[in-house]
Amino acid sequence: MEHKEAVRVTTRVLKETIRPNLKLYLISLVCMVGVAFFTANLAAVTKKIVNDVFSASDYKAAMQVCFLVIGISFGKSFFQYFNQVIAFTFNRTIAVDYQRQLFEKTLQMSVAHTTQDQPSSLMTLVRMYGQAAGRAVTNISNKLLTDVLTLIGLFVVMLMQDWVMLLVALVLTPLISMLVAHLSKRIRQVATAEAGMTAAFISIGAEAFGGIKTVKSYSLEDKVTGRFNESVETMENRIMSMAKTKSATIPLMEFIAGLVIGLFVVYAAWQVVENGRTAGEFTALITAFLMAYQPAERVSNAWVALQNDLVQTKLMFDALDAEPEERPGELKPLEVNSPTISFDQVRFAYGQNEEVLKGLSFDIKAGESIALVGQSGAGKSTILDLLLKFVEPTSGAVRISGENLHDVSAASLRSSIALISQDVFLFQGTIRENILSARPGATEQDLEEAIRLSQLDRVLSVLPNGLDSIVGPNGNTLSGGQRQRVGVARALLKGSRIYIFDEATSALDQNTERRMLSGVSEALSDVTVIYVTHRPSTLEYVDRVLMLEAGAIVGFDTHAALQAGNAQYRNLFNLYQHEQDEAAKKQGVA
Repeated sequence: MEHKEAVRVTTRVLKETIRPNLKLYLISLVCMVGVAFFTANLAAVTKKIVNDVFSASDYKAAMQVCFLVIGISFGKSFFQYFNQVIAFTFNRTIAVDYQRQLFEKTLQMSVAHTTQDQPSSLMTLVRMYGQAAGRAVTNISNKLLTDVLTLIGLFVVMLMQDWVMLLVALVLTPLISMLVAHLSKRIRQVATAEAGMTAAFISIGAEAFGGIKTVKSYSLEDKVTGRFNESVETMENRIMSMAKTKSATIPLMEFIAGLVIGLFVVYAAWQVVENGRTAGEFTALITAFLMAYQPAERVSNAWVALQNDLVQTKLMFDALDAEPEERPGELKPLEVNSPTISFDQVRFAYGQNEEVLKGLSFDIKAGESIALVGQSGAGKSTILDLLLKFVEPTSGAVRISGENLHDVSAASLRSSIALISQDVFLFQGTIRENILSARPGATEQDLEEAIRLSQLDRVLSVLPNGLDSIVGPNGNTLSGGQRQRVGVARALLKGSRIYIFDEATSALDQNTERRMLSGVSEALSDVTVIYVTHRPSTLEYVDRVLMLEAGAIVGFDTHAALQAGNAQYRNLFNLYQHEQDEAAKKQGVA
């Protein structure tokens, strides 16, 4: 990140955070001035200690100085305590606020954008970027400013004792600044690379553990471990490079401090012997200089650390400034009076790859149920993504109730569609909470009806807490079939005008599936229903079947008509039947 970019990021983060917290910041500023004032006075009082106590051997003066030192120390401690409390509060308030903004913005992005990264990587970045912004603001507006004010106070003390020695100290300041600037530039370069590698490191780990069954069944442990080790080694090399750069600041500061102190001692001795200056004056000056070392070191270290935080803060702003899927009020809401669906010469390709859909045109009537069938890669999932506006067609138009989906808001569209996927996602909580998330204000009668139609009542009867059973993260305490029933119940409760069952009964046995589909078909007789299925038994409950092959329609008619007149369909149906029979045999053995 270039210097101009660092200044822009710094200006923005301060503007966005200090103004809303101005009252708290002004209190913190008073505390910072208090810390600097009392620290400077603590250095200045050493003049009285040497001249009035040690040189004059005055016991009364010693008592006065004693109480003065105690008072100064108390004042410094008082302001320091409240300054640190406010700094921590400021840090956490900013971090949490940005984390909320990032989380909300990520949810507003398109599915294609969000699925580029692992979920765990996204959450790590949300947490990491928010914390970096909090640290950046705290470093700039509190820690750096406190130490800079303290240095100014100590420089004033030094000026009051001897301006020549202060001038020597100030001449060395640009040298220190240039060294720190050089180190800061190197830190920014390494930090930029490290931020990307951290996300990749987390992604590799999450991918391995998330697909642990595949890793073990294909004996991929060595391959996954190799990728992980390579990522760790690359990241560690970057971290070590940053550590070496950061570590250079302290030795350099100590060397320069030792050089200046040596010069001070020689000059002070000459002034005392030749010009009659008091030892107390130079004691106060050297004390001020020595006390300035720690805040100067903290300023140097904080400035170096700030470069890393600014890199992450910039990445955070890039994420916050990214264009959302759509802006509120940008598109008109969809009104599904009659749930018709129309595809008109729809083509679609992922990036520059070959077309997945090749000029699809078909119509689904209001209240009609259809099944999408075809081999893997035929385009079934892409049709669903287009219907839900997860992606936009390359050309052509998708319409619902006569409205081009390109012109309607995604939120209103998705509120009209209920999707039940093969891998049902459940929130951590109770079964009741998961079902009611579709319609929080649903009546108990509506809830019971959805449970009955989804055949979930049979599951609840064997669970100790029934509807109030905890399902765990993503429903991991339930079997695949149980999760699918919860997903169907949730969708039925939503009361949408269009339903999509995407392999939604794949984990159910045939008898349970038939009971469910029988009830669901009757309950959804006046809405439009789309089934994506590999099960022949599902085809008994649909009005028509749309068969796809390589992104094109090769048949769209009733199941009976396709069986009679379409050889491709018969072959596919026979394949489905064979798979279903084999699955039934395995269930029987189990």
